[in-house]
Amino acid sequence: MGSSLTSSSWPTLSNYKAAELFFLVAFGTATAAVRQMITQYQGSGNMFGQFSWNSLVLITLTIGLATAEFILLVLLLQSKTRQRLVAAAEKITKWLARFGWLNLVAALAVLAMYVGLVLCYFDNQFHTYIQRVWLLWLTTGIGAWFLLAWRREIGYMWTLMVVCVLFVFGLKAVSYLPEVTSYPFSLGWSEASRYYYASLPYAKRLYGFSVPLSPWHPSRYLLLGLPFMIPGVSLLVLRAWQVTLWLVLSFLSGWVLAGRFRIRQWGLVVTLACWAGLFLLQGPVYYHLLIPVILVLWGFDRLRPWKTLAMVLLASAWAGISRVNWFPVPAFLATALYLLEKPVYKEGFGVRSWLLYSWPVTILGVLGMFTAAASQAVYIAVAGYPDNSFFHSAFTSALLWYRLLPSATYPQGVLPAILETTGPLLILVGGNWVKNRHDWHILRLLGLGSIALVLLVGGLVVSTKIGGGSNIHNMDAFIVFILVVGTYVGFGRFASETGRPASVWRPLVLLLLVIIMPVLRNMDLGQPFQERDKVQAAYDLEELNGIVQEYAQKGEVLFITQRHLETFQKVSGIRFMPDYELLTLSEMSISNNQVYLQRFYSDLRNHRFALIIADTQTEIIQDPAKDAFAEENNAWVQNISSYILEDYEKLYLIKTQGIQLYVPQR
Repeated sequence: MGSSLTSSSWPTLSNYKAAELFFLVAFGTATAAVRQMITQYQGSGNMFGQFSWNSLVLITLTIGLATAEFILLVLLLQSKTRQRLVAAAEKITKWLARFGWLNLVAALAVLAMYVGLVLCYFDNQFHTYIQRVWLLWLTTGIGAWFLLAWRREIGYMWTLMVVCVLFVFGLKAVSYLPEVTSYPFSLGWSEASRYYYASLPYAKRLYGFSVPLSPWHPSRYLLLGLPFMIPGVSLLVLRAWQVTLWLVLSFLSGWVLAGRFRIRQWGLVVTLACWAGLFLLQGPVYYHLLIPVILVLWGFDRLRPWKTLAMVLLASAWAGISRVNWFPVPAFLATALYLLEKPVYKEGFGVRSWLLYSWPVTILGVLGMFTAAASQAVYIAVAGYPDNSFFHSAFTSALLWYRLLPSATYPQGVLPAILETTGPLLILVGGNWVKNRHDWHILRLLGLGSIALVLLVGGLVVSTKIGGGSNIHNMDAFIVFILVVGTYVGFGRFASETGRPASVWRPLVLLLLVIIMPVLRNMDLGQPFQERDKVQAAYDLEELNGIVQEYAQKGEVLFITQRHLETFQKVSGIRFMPDYELLTLSEMSISNNQVYLQRFYSDLRNHRFALIIADTQTEIIQDPAKDAFAEENNAWVQNISSYILEDYEKLYLIKTQGIQLYVPQR
């Protein structure tokens, strides 16, 4: 039996009630946007200090739209005027329906207009969160009207939700586009370092000799580095590939999840895939970790245990070279699907013993963990390191428990953020259990609850490790688990113990909250279309090259930062130096790996490097109560910066890139 939004079991609103909801939200967000704009312009002096027609026009337009939204809301609440408005809207909708699929084009054009006006031309005027929420909601309402004219079977309310999800997923995709650039320098603190680590499996061809593989997130770099199979691949291609991985694998995870529900409407499948993608990007759940999720969701088949086992083992092998806390995740996910789809009692077979019911998932768990551990052991053996300390640095790093709550590093706090992210789905699952307790066997509840608790506690602990805690990406396994269980329950796909289809508790307000929360959490796009000065970058690169060529004649040149410039041959004529890259030094500093650090200090004292390329080094100790990543900064200062500054002095600063060049002290 398939799922459909036209089913009577899904709550909805009449079209005029949905219109009332739309205008109520539009007026509320518009009012907040007007207040924000006035405050913004007063603070900058653009409105009452230096007169600005641009500011005045935008505020006037916003106030006018807010007034129109209020008037329409009032008219809809009056029974006499409501009938006239509904009749007029119906006539317009029927007229638009004559244009068929062109309404879809019109809806996309509305989104393109939002992107052009808000994110490109007026990004400074509409840069606050509430302003963009209001304008997107207004855009969504117009786009939904066009889509309703094209496909009328699900009504305006659900059309509004569908368009809202699709528009925001589209905006999320658009926000990644500025990262697809040939700009030669790193776009962030460690952005281009990732491409260097992704290049290491191809080091012999790129650098002339083999280099040990990355000890951190190996599967990420193996996946990211696939374009290096093409000789001469550019930085632009690698950046485009990474954006593709983020978007496609997030969407594909939702697609294979929707495939388990036998949904009849292709539009609903696409919408669910986009919504699930947004849900995952709240973490975010990193793209390389979605490979085992996709494998299990696609390959699990409780009627074909050998296929299930093969997919779980394959997924576990990938998890083994991903993250230690992901070792059990493929087996946990398969267990969740088993508990959701297979009742303990089955008509005609009597009562199954707990042991008989549990043995398949027990085997999956044992074999999955063994496979993950074996996969990691094989990788360590071939990675090329003389000892295993690099692979176990996470176990010697400090745990900063205060970051679970709001802090300078993460103002929202890990714990409040994960509750906000998963709370609506948790309420949906809990409410269905309370309302339909007879549909759930205690063994299945204990199994699902235990897995959720293990993943929650594990994610919280990992989030406190120094180097993390600035978002909820370390809660990734818990986010995936709640997504799967919550959607199964919401779509009524959990198997009832009674043998009859389960009745699903899905109140409208809660459903709207479930849908909207990932949308709102993905709306904070900042200013994605910032311009980068490529002319200045080309000049800086030429300047850097000149200095590097000069000092390469005197000895070794060490790129602590910007090492991708060697990977993509944007600097030449130097001997590649594989040690002491930014991410490795950072991990060694926060884990206090003295064996590695002492070797680094010895090389500094002996002036091994004729030139060091790094960020500006300081000896400033930061306050965790005021400064983000203060502990990470302090570990770097104590273990790295102070030693560089002791034996090396500043030569030249490339100000526009924040690149400082150091040479041995005389």
